[in-house]
Amino acid sequence: MGSLLQVRDLRTSFFTSDGEVRAVDGVTFDIEDGETVGLVGESGCGKSVTALSIMRLLPKGTGRLVGGEIIYRGRDLATLSDEEMRRIRGNEISMIFQEPMTSLNPVFTIGEQIAEAVRLHQRVDKREARDRAVEMLRLVKIADPEKRLRDYPHQLSGGMRQRVMIAMALSCNPKLLMADEPTTALDVTIQAQILELIAELQAKLGMAVLLITHDLGVVAERANHVAVMYAGKIVERARPDVIFSRPMHPYTIGLMNSVPGVGGRKARLDAIPGIVPSPLHWPSGCRFRDRCGRADAACAETQPDLREVEPGHWVACLKAA
Repeated sequence: MGSLLQVRDLRTSFFTSDGEVRAVDGVTFDIEDGETVGLVGESGCGKSVTALSIMRLLPKGTGRLVGGEIIYRGRDLATLSDEEMRRIRGNEISMIFQEPMTSLNPVFTIGEQIAEAVRLHQRVDKREARDRAVEMLRLVKIADPEKRLRDYPHQLSGGMRQRVMIAMALSCNPKLLMADEPTTALDVTIQAQILELIAELQAKLGMAVLLITHDLGVVAERANHVAVMYAGKIVERARPDVIFSRPMHPYTIGLMNSVPGVGGRKARLDAIPGIVPSPLHWPSGCRFRDRCGRADAACAETQPDLREVEPGHWVACLKAA
């Protein structure tokens, strides 16, 4: 297995009337062929912006890649033209967005929307594209797919719409699927079904998955590797069993202590004190230092880089063992 995607020192900013918002500020990770990488962190830490940066789908005019490399199969996506990127996006790299109702066009049937992606990238006629749309709906376990092709998004439940988004994302057999909170706003039973479906399709199609979530239970069950993100940076990377059994970054430890049922949980859950700093004005040194019980003067002076504290376990903390 080789590296399918290598993200190196990725930096993404939004330029607003208040100044430069450094949403992603030096993110590095790899995704190997066929594996699942979980990107974990609280809302606003930069997870979704990382995925949108890889896809080159940042808002025109305000969002911009300001540094780093996104190496996909030897090519730096950050340097490709818009035309070259369009040939990759939706074809070799696909994405499932958080809320399918805002991602699906309400005035086109779901059949038209799936078939459009197939026609655009696979260069087939309308009949072949329609047949592929039926096949994909059947693959994501939507009953009576020939009939459902004629439905509009508002006629489907939330779980069904998410299945349609998965069908659309996988219609061109991508090598990498990025799933951004794919179970948001779905009830627990449907969440489990959607995650199981993604896992089944991954095994069947042999694709890699970047699973973006704030749910530690999801990555514990589904991911081969986990990257924990805080304030625009990855602060810890390791296999899920390592992250859960011996987390080393104070933020990761705080996350674990705030989850019911992890590590023989006591009745009262711990909370991480303080608030996340503003991306307009990141603090000097470690960005977690104002919320960390271990911090000292050195933490305010030096911004810690990820370092390997044991084989395969990387931590960005001056106090890590």
